[in-house]
Amino acid sequence: MKFFGWRMVFTGLTIEFTVVGFLFYSFPVFWPYLISELGVTESQLGMVSAFYFIPIAILAIIVGRALDKYSVKNIMMIGAVIYAVGLFSLSFINSYWLLLTIYLTILALGSVMMGNLAVSKLISNWFDKNAGKALGIAAIGISFSGVALPLIVDPLLDLVGWRNVYVIFASIVLFFILPLIFITVIDDPKTVNQVKDGIKIDKEEEPLPQEITATDLISQKVFWMISLAFAFQFMSMMGVLTFLPVHASKMGLEETWHLLGLPVKQYVFAYSLAAFGGVLGKILFGYLIDTMKAAYPSMMAMFLQAIGIFGITYFNEPNIFLLSAFLFGLGFGAATPLMTTCYLRTFGAHNLGKVRGIASPIVSPLQPIGVLVTSILIGFQDTYFVAFNIMGCLALVAVILASQIHEPKKI
Repeated sequence: MKFFGWRMVFTGLTIEFTVVGFLFYSFPVFWPYLISELGVTESQLGMVSAFYFIPIAILAIIVGRALDKYSVKNIMMIGAVIYAVGLFSLSFINSYWLLLTIYLTILALGSVMMGNLAVSKLISNWFDKNAGKALGIAAIGISFSGVALPLIVDPLLDLVGWRNVYVIFASIVLFFILPLIFITVIDDPKTVNQVKDGIKIDKEEEPLPQEITATDLISQKVFWMISLAFAFQFMSMMGVLTFLPVHASKMGLEETWHLLGLPVKQYVFAYSLAAFGGVLGKILFGYLIDTMKAAYPSMMAMFLQAIGIFGITYFNEPNIFLLSAFLFGLGFGAATPLMTTCYLRTFGAHNLGKVRGIASPIVSPLQPIGVLVTSILIGFQDTYFVAFNIMGCLALVAVILASQIHEPKKI
């Protein structure tokens, strides 16, 4: 029988594409239209992405525990319906407060139930030896959405209007993603007489690792080192990525190119190029973490992120700026699969949902702080120079913290 694990990976990739792509990578492309119609500012729109992580931090604790106990497939399907309703609701908004409310309630709940947390749990049920590679491939959907969607959405906004684009997003989730989950997702390989990685072993299968308590978890230094290292990496990433298209425009990348017959603004291309770096980063570092200690690829990815941030801060020559955006993406793109693999190796698949959930109040709140810091500083200075330098330094702090990630010795 053909191993079904890779089917879970590519289903997860597709789901990640729609969750992160529709919520985040497409969002800055909507900004000029939202600013014009709703009368909002760049800082206010940046805060939408920032505040979104507050309910996520709370919901992840509850959903993470549920994913360890109940059907991942059922939770993902319910989440897909809720997420589609949220996207459809965006097409009717007429104020900034409605936009913020929908992001913080319906979209937050739907995305956490069907997004990266659920996908990571599903894949960890199917993989052990190749977990880093599998998680990296699945997470390609996150960054690939940043490559493709801005290039597609930008001209689509002019053709059908921003409200109809959200209707299209909702329809894709409801009529494609929901049936895909129903048809392809299998909670656990045991239910179809398969084993993790598709590799049969001669000895008896090892028992599930002992369930860890919240008290035991937060008492372990390695839990805090993993959580804080990636919290600072995500904080640095969000403080730059959210504003990258606007920053690129202000740096002079205003020329319009034509790619595959589509008009593409140079600053939109810079944004997509960073996401393309993220695609490659997930593949590269997903492979590396399966072949070396977790701390090393984590440190490399965080350092590349810092170099990229400093590059787009100090250079406005288009080629150097675009190269820096690519390096930035190469680094931050690896963050999600590396973090999940670090938790998986340290605490086991059986505890992954709980560990990710308990870590969420540590990791998630720092992400909006990055956006908040950048938003406040540009409000005072109308420049990203100081804010982006701070974000680059935070990525270097993440490197130092990641150097302290020590995996338990396997007996």
